[in-house]
Amino acid sequence: MKRAIILLTLTIIFPFLSLASEKVVISQWLTTDPLEVHYPAFHDIPNTDGSTFSIRQLLLFDHVDLKGYYPEAGKMLPWIHGTITEWNSRATDADGYLMISEKKPGDQPEIAYLTAYIKTDRWMEGQLELSSPFPFEAWLNGKKIGTKSTIEEQNDADTLEVRNTYGRIRHSLELPLGTHTLIIKTLRPPDTKPGWELMGSIKVDAPYMASNIMPVTTPETIKNILHFMDGVKITNVRPSADGRFYAISYRQSLPPTDRSETWTDIHRFSDDALVHSFRHASISRLTWLPTTNAVSYTSVQNGRTTVHWHHMETGEKRILMEGIEDFAGMQWSPDETYVVYTIREEGSGTDASMRHILGMQDRQAHFRHRSFLYMLDIHSGARTRLTHGSLTTSLHDISPDGCCIVFSQTRPDYLERPYYKTDIFLMNMQNFDVDTLFADNRWSVSMRFSPDGWYLLATGGPSAFDRVGENIPEGMIANNYDTQAYIYSLEDRSIKPITYDFDPSVVSVYWHAPNIIYLLAGEEDYRRLFRYNVRRENFEDINTGTDFISNVQFARNAQVATYIGNEVNAPPRAYRLSTRNDRYSILKDTDRERYRHVKFGEVHNWDFTTSTGIRVQGRYYLPPGFDPDQKYPVIVYQYGGTNPVGRTFGGRYPFNLWAGNGYVVYVLQPSGATGFGQEFSAAHVNNWGKTVAGEIIESTKEFLKAHPFADPDKVGVAGASYGGFMTMLLLTQTDIYATGISHAGISNIASYWGEGYWGYSYSAEASARSFPWNSPELYVDQSPLYAADRVNTPLLLITGDSDTNVPPGESIQMYTALKLLGRPVELILVKGENHHILTYNRRLEWHDAIMAWWDKYLKDQPEWWEKQYPEKNY
Repeated sequence: MKRAIILLTLTIIFPFLSLASEKVVISQWLTTDPLEVHYPAFHDIPNTDGSTFSIRQLLLFDHVDLKGYYPEAGKMLPWIHGTITEWNSRATDADGYLMISEKKPGDQPEIAYLTAYIKTDRWMEGQLELSSPFPFEAWLNGKKIGTKSTIEEQNDADTLEVRNTYGRIRHSLELPLGTHTLIIKTLRPPDTKPGWELMGSIKVDAPYMASNIMPVTTPETIKNILHFMDGVKITNVRPSADGRFYAISYRQSLPPTDRSETWTDIHRFSDDALVHSFRHASISRLTWLPTTNAVSYTSVQNGRTTVHWHHMETGEKRILMEGIEDFAGMQWSPDETYVVYTIREEGSGTDASMRHILGMQDRQAHFRHRSFLYMLDIHSGARTRLTHGSLTTSLHDISPDGCCIVFSQTRPDYLERPYYKTDIFLMNMQNFDVDTLFADNRWSVSMRFSPDGWYLLATGGPSAFDRVGENIPEGMIANNYDTQAYIYSLEDRSIKPITYDFDPSVVSVYWHAPNIIYLLAGEEDYRRLFRYNVRRENFEDINTGTDFISNVQFARNAQVATYIGNEVNAPPRAYRLSTRNDRYSILKDTDRERYRHVKFGEVHNWDFTTSTGIRVQGRYYLPPGFDPDQKYPVIVYQYGGTNPVGRTFGGRYPFNLWAGNGYVVYVLQPSGATGFGQEFSAAHVNNWGKTVAGEIIESTKEFLKAHPFADPDKVGVAGASYGGFMTMLLLTQTDIYATGISHAGISNIASYWGEGYWGYSYSAEASARSFPWNSPELYVDQSPLYAADRVNTPLLLITGDSDTNVPPGESIQMYTALKLLGRPVELILVKGENHHILTYNRRLEWHDAIMAWWDKYLKDQPEWWEKQYPEKNY
């Protein structure tokens, strides 16, 4: 399948009509002045192949890097010897030709750059034609589409006759909605006649029209898939212990391949100077040491790991360990005298042709592997094995004085939900004695020491620690995906649920000072930073200037934090926060230039209280240039499960991108989601759409009534995973949606429960105490498959063909049912992909399929879908 290709721009359009097609001439260009270039020394001496340096080679040489560059009138283009040239807007003549220069050529070759922009109001096809008497190259959105190397001799004949002899580049176009860029590099050799000119045009055939191509004078555009797939993205930022340096990690895709590169740079806070870059270093697991301004990291050669130490101020480097097999991670003691590291031991029988399954978890490839803890003494280099046995031991934390570590073991227990038990231990690092803190804990927790070492700060579900954190009405079952925070006293073994009356759901915690704990927590559809005062027992919301924080780290010995956050219509940036006065500043904004010309529509909150008294929080995205007097197609996005749909900027479902394509996008949070309080999240348990489907349908109807610009006849609904299940279920209960898209959705709750890798364990919460044999009203009545005959709405089912979370059979079953019923349904299996579509080129294709489906059913524009998936006579 071809990727959507993108195009050029103009300001005045001349359409030449015929019965079958329309021709649009690019009549306004941005151009540079002619720029003198030189042949290399000895260009006329044949090389080893017997060839001299040609005009074509001079043309193909990259004199400037225009990748990601957007020319504008008045903008300067740097040139050699410190000179610059200015982009100017120039019009063509009546025949559509742009005269680049009428001056007589000099003694040296000259090049000129031309740029044109075009804006399309829909996906469309066309034919681009470029002609000139001199050599030129052409790029569309950074991709070269052709090179013309010939020179046509000019004479005194009729101008039109002469122009008809010019060489041409013709290129077929597929243009998504948006603004697209054409760049031309043209070369005029010395000793040629005047008449350096170029003409460009686009021919469109029905059903497309010249009116679908709109003139623009600037690169202003909408967000597209490449905006957040390409470019340098920030993945992590961490301050040094003393808050003087920070490490920032990046990721960059390398199209057209599916590969990417990652690296980490070290900067100084005071002047943001680059201290060291690990780009191209092939390292991983970089971390700051707890006290000194040094980092440790690992490298791997021939399957063996080397652990490095590198001081950022002195430049000193050491190797701490080398030749380690199956190394799986490490943590420094706070005084830097030792390291606790993990070694993974491979399990046996994982590749057997007749594999005896040892429980549900054994279907997962890693289940039989075991990990154990070791200690490296930094001064002597001596090593000690700390744990052994039949169960993996997982390190949680090391005490501030280094005298103890806390670690855990987890084992299956299929007779009691959540079908595992956890033991938590305290080890004395002087004599290696082990004390059991908790035995047979039914819900897992994560623990870290307080600054004084007398307490443990734990996170886990409300039911952890014998349900001490549950705050729900009698008769409800807690949703243990609604993470809480607890303080555990090592002295008297008491447990205090500090978030008992705190509605946001905890993501991470950090005990920074004796009386201060920081919590990153989801509050409704926001993710925010909070401060908890241990002595006063109160929470404070910290203003970070963002809507959604994906990562936060704290300096161990300074009042400094770093985080990555985005606003709903602004991409993620790296920030510095002073925890002394709560002032924040931007450290890095790698997407600033990429989004400089992107226009976003407004985002508004819209909450609705259902007839049953449930407040359904929501927000909606408007298209750029929104006109309240127009009617717009609507996309309703819901998850309906245990997590709210957060205010992320990109993600798998970029709502502001959908809005940029002319849709109003309504995102809602029905009951069962975390971040709204435990009672609200507990509604998820044993629901499976029983009440949530009604909340979504009622909210959709009321949204359409409350917003006259929303077209009630053109409403789509989408969701993924549990949201994919909800999409299918909704279409069995209502016909208010014109179409639906279900990605990796569940059609048969019982088969998902038994077949998905985590089906039974997720159901331990979502279907607590309910099973196929005792709850047919849930497993049958709520499964869309058993009501497939009530679906009449066109449905697109998409799934990775290697999905281990929600097996592809869930989509295949529903597809089979609807096909046999003669209902409109399509199924796409994404080759080699799991629950998330992550491979670069697969992600682009997946995105295009979704957008084409929306256009087909919500805009009555089937051409993009039919181009991707033409009918076959099978």
